[in-house]
Amino acid sequence: MAGEVLKPRFTGARVTRLEDARLLRGQGSYLDDIDVPGMLEVAFVRSTRAAARIVSVDTTEARKIPGVHAIFTAEDLGLSLKFNPYDVVQPVLAKDEVRFVGEPIVAVVADNRYIAEDAAELVKVEYENLEPVLDMRRALEDGPRRVHSHRPNLFDHREIISDGFSEAFSSAPRRLQLTFRVHRQTGVTLETRGCAAAVDPLGGRLTVYVGHQSPHSVRSLLARVLGIPDNRIRVVVPEVGGGFGIKAMFYPEYAAVAQMARRLGKPVKWVSDRTEALFTDAHARDSLHEVEVAFEEDGRIVAIKDHVIGDTGAYPFPGFPGAVGESNWATEMITGPYKIPHVSIFIDNVFSNKAPLGPYRGVGGPIGAQVQEGIVDAVARALGKDPVEVRRVNMIGPEDFPYHTPTRNVYDPGSYQESLARAVQMLEYDEFRKKQAEWRQEGRYVGVGFCVFVEPSAMAESEAGSTPYEAATIRVEPSGTVTAAFGLGPTGQGHETTMAQLIADRLGVDVKDVVVLHGDTDSAPFGGGTGGSRSGTIGGGAALRAGDEMRKKIVKLAAHILEAAEEDIVLEGGQAYVAGVPARAISIRQIARVAYTDVARLPKDMQPGLEVTIRYRPPLPATYSNGTHAAVVEVDVRTGFVKVLDYVVVNDCGRLINPLIVEGQIHGGVAQGIGSAFLEELRYDEDGQLVTGSLMDYLLPESVDVPRVRVEHIETPSSSEGGFKGMGEGSLIAAPGALANAVSDALAPFGVFVTELPILPEQITAWVEAAKRIAAKGA
Repeated sequence: MAGEVLKPRFTGARVTRLEDARLLRGQGSYLDDIDVPGMLEVAFVRSTRAAARIVSVDTTEARKIPGVHAIFTAEDLGLSLKFNPYDVVQPVLAKDEVRFVGEPIVAVVADNRYIAEDAAELVKVEYENLEPVLDMRRALEDGPRRVHSHRPNLFDHREIISDGFSEAFSSAPRRLQLTFRVHRQTGVTLETRGCAAAVDPLGGRLTVYVGHQSPHSVRSLLARVLGIPDNRIRVVVPEVGGGFGIKAMFYPEYAAVAQMARRLGKPVKWVSDRTEALFTDAHARDSLHEVEVAFEEDGRIVAIKDHVIGDTGAYPFPGFPGAVGESNWATEMITGPYKIPHVSIFIDNVFSNKAPLGPYRGVGGPIGAQVQEGIVDAVARALGKDPVEVRRVNMIGPEDFPYHTPTRNVYDPGSYQESLARAVQMLEYDEFRKKQAEWRQEGRYVGVGFCVFVEPSAMAESEAGSTPYEAATIRVEPSGTVTAAFGLGPTGQGHETTMAQLIADRLGVDVKDVVVLHGDTDSAPFGGGTGGSRSGTIGGGAALRAGDEMRKKIVKLAAHILEAAEEDIVLEGGQAYVAGVPARAISIRQIARVAYTDVARLPKDMQPGLEVTIRYRPPLPATYSNGTHAAVVEVDVRTGFVKVLDYVVVNDCGRLINPLIVEGQIHGGVAQGIGSAFLEELRYDEDGQLVTGSLMDYLLPESVDVPRVRVEHIETPSSSEGGFKGMGEGSLIAAPGALANAVSDALAPFGVFVTELPILPEQITAWVEAAKRIAAKGA
């Protein structure tokens, strides 16, 4: 039918990102660029103790500094964050007791940050030290003390045991025990966190500027904490220099800045420095998996037992306590792409005197994939089999979909077997194994590691919140250009481009004629924001549905003007024409002019204007993207350094909107995976002091650490509108496990099997020396 949507012109094309024009020219406006006349700046006095009672706070000398406008303590501010499910209250400024190094105690407001910092140094806080809770095993037993005196350290316990587990586990002929450990990390965003607030002196509305992934979530939480209606608050998100999940959370500083602006009647701004960021941004990972696996002689895995302990730090985050998210996702996806019929999972999440744990790209996915793929490689090694063959024996096939996992997930169709086969082919795997044997004879230790991942996306609940839908508003302006607004909260993913591609194809206009707005609660429809790889799937679905509704309006008006049947109208090239008669045409601009200013020509049942708002909820609670990562590394056993020689990705995220953007996400995720596998660790000493408080100590991958990543795509459409699946987290889910297995493979001659991340050079040299000593004794 001629009136149907034509073959996409932009969707699936490598359209250059529209937002790059301003960003690469330095024309973007970030939080620290906001400079309202009379704006004051804030410095926080933060706890230098992991656990202590606050005996006194003396601000006398600080108040004497010229340029200081106000100093706020907990008594002055009077705000708290309440976590009802866990019976915990977090004062926005610490009161009576501090529970982690970096917790804010006092806020100093001054003419500028320099004065505020100088005054903050003069604030004297007297402490009575308490013994910090730092070890998650001891915390599980309420030792050495309780972080929150009125309740146990264990705040969340869950169990999943599949029917028939005990019999299957006990009857299997082979069993292994493994302990996997991943240490603390954080998402080091190029732009640190920040917040600014101002009260309209005429209307009294509060405007809050914040770098965040979910504008409407911030507004809702601010309204709750401050005790004012939603419609008295406007949240504006400017450009955001990276999010990775840590900017999806609500932090106490945001409430403090907003309340101080209200109290002082002046605009107030705070921007974190890098040390504050490492101390107080949401930490991530930090979990322990004690695993037992039962399997057959042919490599078929029949049952997995996993006891997980997660350390969430001193407080849960509102809506997303980090350890719960990490542990749940890791264990729900523990069987990954494999037909493992039975699981027994026990989850224990505890409080400690460390910074709060929150989301970081992939949440529990990276450790879940590392455990899942480590199990497969361990089984292969125990049986003397090739790890690729053990994967093939266990893998879900096309005939198994929809596949019900023992952790109660239902996978929609994916390309698990095909992605593995293509990755093996790209690596020339058989040839690699021959060369590997030769290299070992030469004293070179080169290994290959695989990770076949499954990424749940478009979930009803994620770090972006619990909104199971997304909203899109499309307006064709009187000039014929198109403005679209979304409830999304992009942090560099290219949403302005991808959403414009979808809308342009639906309306038959040029992608450059579509402007996508986001990040302002006054103009964007209520939505869940960005997180959990939901934007392309749910946001894209909203774009298509809204585009369809707008298309119907344009077609109806064009048919009326051209005196043709609606089914004969074609939208293409910025105009509407009658199929087969291109001369009978009218431009979108002319149609818009009729809709807005020549309303006498409208059909009797048509309202003036061209604007629609649609909220799209996908048919399934989640859709599952998948793929295979394969890494080739060389380990220098003398120094312990690891070099990534080759990296292959076969990715399936359903229909591709923009392959260029997808590949950029993959490359970035692999780079972060290299950091997770070899470099990044937030370390606390025995007193609870963070000893990695700068980028000299918390190491990040550099360009020379990242190899050329070879990417191929498979497209298995989902049932969601457009057939899209999420893909923003899959690359970081898969990369650490692939790299860990590659190091294990390289060091197999020394009997090394990696179960702990990050892998540090001193660990490698110690493993190798220990193996040599054992070999020497045996000789």
